[in-house]
Amino acid sequence: MKCRWIRINISSIRFILSFILIALIIGFILFNNENINVKESVINSIKEIDINIVNTRENVFLYHLGLVSIFIVLSIILIGLPLYLIYYFYEFVSIGYLLSVLFSYKKINGLLFGVIFTFINKILFLVILSYFLINMINYTKRYIKSFKMNKNDLIMNYLYKCFFVILLVIINDLFLYFFGNKLSSIFLFLL
Repeated sequence: MKCRWIRINISSIRFILSFILIALIIGFILFNNENINVKESVINSIKEIDINIVNTRENVFLYHLGLVSIFIVLSIILIGLPLYLIYYFYEFVSIGYLLSVLFSYKKINGLLFGVIFTFINKILFLVILSYFLINMINYTKRYIKSFKMNKNDLIMNYLYKCFFVILLVIINDLFLYFFGNKLSSIFLFLL
């Protein structure tokens, strides 16, 4: 079943992977092209990351839920896909920027912490976003192909998948709230 799903969506997966790679590279380039004062300011703010990680909980529940809900509504009327691609691109540019900052701050140790931090705090959400993007691309293609036909079944099938995405986002955010920063604080010795 999983292999079949991957084979069916291989062109979308290739598109997403190349999109991710380009966004990460742009994030690295953006930081490296910053003014020296901006770089120093950003690196100085990174020096306080241990205090923020130890003393807070990551509470992004309403933000993620609202964001996904808005994109679901917009994607039903087909304007969500281009806006979602912009947001998706932004997520990976920001990760590339963060990794570049941490590399400038502590070289390999900083980069390693950045990868671990991103893996703990973002990977599940990014996988969910990728799954949502594939569903959105498929929905948009089918919607356009069946332009003059009844779309009720298509929309209902898409909405079922969207509710599954919302459920995954809720589970992810609960995990982050209770365990995200605790797990990240274990690796603070790298900084």
